[in-house]
Amino acid sequence: MNNLQSILSHISDTLQDLPQCHHLEEFVGEFYSMWLKLGNFVQQSLFQALIEEKEAQYSHPRTKREKRYYTPLGEMVLVRRAYLTRDGIQVKVDEELGLPKDKWLPIVLELACALGVSSEFPNSHELFQKWTTLDLTQKTLANQVEKVGNQRQNQSRIDYRSYLKAGLMIGSGVVESSNRRVVTQRLKQAGMHWSFFGAEGVMALRAAYLSNSRRWSNFWSSKSYNHTKLA
Repeated sequence: MNNLQSILSHISDTLQDLPQCHHLEEFVGEFYSMWLKLGNFVQQSLFQALIEEKEAQYSHPRTKREKRYYTPLGEMVLVRRAYLTRDGIQVKVDEELGLPKDKWLPIVLELACALGVSSEFPNSHELFQKWTTLDLTQKTLANQVEKVGNQRQNQSRIDYRSYLKAGLMIGSGVVESSNRRVVTQRLKQAGMHWSFFGAEGVMALRAAYLSNSRRWSNFWSSKSYNHTKLA
């Protein structure tokens, strides 16, 4: 109850602090920024309370460990406890609540990858920061996009038989056209330099992103976490 009252009080303070803007764009910018911060405050408060409720059921607590997560509402910081198990030190609540093993929630990672395969990394990085307020470097964003792309590349090697059954084209004409759209338009622009790892990753993701099939959505559905654990 105290947690709920704190959230409601924060909402009231946010409304009172919202300045009177004289232009639509200015108002939208201020409103979006403040409610993004409010949303982050709410999600962090609720998840931390849920963590403490779950951990109250455990025994033999070890040390508290802080972890940062990248969410659509900004960076969320949670404190969890590590416990000694037969398999070594384990943070039990992460698995119970479906929290990612790394910092990235799938929905944020999908946005980063969609931007990264659509435009140059300086542009995608600027938009990513604007839409999530996450303070990441351009290199961090690029590395993560390339990493995910290479994971996808290794998961789905070309299987021509299954592609034919699905009604997909595998002729050389389509391949040559795809080379221009997938490779040339994204990777062969002025001044660009790529490592083998980076080029392979971005091409794998971009091919799925530009496909008319459900390859992109199916890929991200497979990476989603089971949020029913939060019920």
